[in-house]
Amino acid sequence: MSAAPSADAEVRAGEPGGRHPMLGSQGRLFLWPVVTTACVFGPYLIGGVRTEQLALLCSALAAVVVLLVSRRLVPALRPGWPVLALWAAYAATAAVGGVLIESRIPWGSGSLVAGLDNAFLPLATMTVTATWMVLFDKQHLVRILSWMVAGGMAANGAVALATSYVGADRIPLLRLFWAAGGDDVTVAELAAGNGRFSGIFNQPAEAGVAYSLAAFCLVHLMRSGTRVPTKVWLPLWALIVVGGLLTLSKIFVIGGVVVAGGLILSGRRHRLPLSMASVAVVVAAGVLAAVGGLGSWGASGQLAWYVDSARAGNSWAYTLSAGRFGDASADAGSLGGEQAPSGDSGVPEEFQQPGGLVELSRVVLDEHPWFGVGARGLPVSYDATWVETIIVAGLVGLVLMVGVHLFLLVRWWRLRGTLAREEWRLAGAVVLLVWGSSFGMPSLTGNRESSLMWILLALLVVFRSPSERSKPPAESQA
Repeated sequence: MSAAPSADAEVRAGEPGGRHPMLGSQGRLFLWPVVTTACVFGPYLIGGVRTEQLALLCSALAAVVVLLVSRRLVPALRPGWPVLALWAAYAATAAVGGVLIESRIPWGSGSLVAGLDNAFLPLATMTVTATWMVLFDKQHLVRILSWMVAGGMAANGAVALATSYVGADRIPLLRLFWAAGGDDVTVAELAAGNGRFSGIFNQPAEAGVAYSLAAFCLVHLMRSGTRVPTKVWLPLWALIVVGGLLTLSKIFVIGGVVVAGGLILSGRRHRLPLSMASVAVVVAAGVLAAVGGLGSWGASGQLAWYVDSARAGNSWAYTLSAGRFGDASADAGSLGGEQAPSGDSGVPEEFQQPGGLVELSRVVLDEHPWFGVGARGLPVSYDATWVETIIVAGLVGLVLMVGVHLFLLVRWWRLRGTLAREEWRLAGAVVLLVWGSSFGMPSLTGNRESSLMWILLALLVVFRSPSERSKPPAESQA
């Protein structure tokens, strides 16, 4: 009589080619994370629901069922309980405030539905990713989803490049990705008027975060032992870099490029070809822009703003943040494109100018210091994670959000002896991007890019335990 299968047989469902006792072959099941991640790049659907929202929320329900039936819910979520608890408390604070708090701010409110989506979608994304980590090999997941992010953003770079030549109005399908419908002018259209092109992303800053993640993922793929032919990685790299430059997003130009450069220089493998390709792409983009070969890209106009701001004697913080922070000694104007259109929001114009949202946060703290105005928020586009947090959840939310950021940083550092070297570097790049981008936009709640951010954070940091047995594979060699 044959021996009964051991308890470890079910655990092997996480191994490539294995089988899960309830869900069948790993090959077919692996379509789950692939398709779900692909939906992040999908359009708006009926009723203003994004493909991304529908896929992640439905996946979260399926994930809870799978983990409950297999009795793995608690073990799967245990490593990430600090982030889950902190974020759940933040989401609950914003949600309860959105329903119960009667705002004393006299300028109207934003959308409760949008605010609840921002608050709760990260929880769904983390739960789904934790389920994938139970069902599949973690390193295999990191590789496949890195391909998804890099390939998706390279395709988006091609769309943005085409838009710079023919104009946003010549590609009517793009509107399906920018807004739920209607005749309102989108941020993407306003940004295109300033020579900033973000592809399927409605805001250049959101695209800047996603391009940064894509650059990190492609470097990781080339460094982790994955054989990526030159004819594959070179066009992907060129489209990601050019696409990021077309956004003119400071998050990409100042943050993503610098961190990606650090990744490239921190290891020996592919250091020279990646460095040469990066310099060549940037120089080529500059030359093409100078002779009008990059369509209506507005790099020269944006650069002139920074030069004028510096000459006017504005503080370096004011200049680098495009007026979000710091002090201005003269009117430097507005870069435009990253903020929502003004005029119909009901918020006084002085709060919609550079630096105005910092002052608006002070007004909120005066009227609603502890819990803010709730998930409804205010009808403005938030310039930073910290501005959004103060407005929707007050000082309580601010403490919780600081806790999330600190946990990510501390957990990443403690994983240095657990993760393979290249995974640890990729995790560090993502965590640095979380911190840096938090001063330019609410990157943990932004449309599309935050889902990509949370998937990578969950895979690499949130649900990885420092007590895991280190598995140094060939990819860990620099």
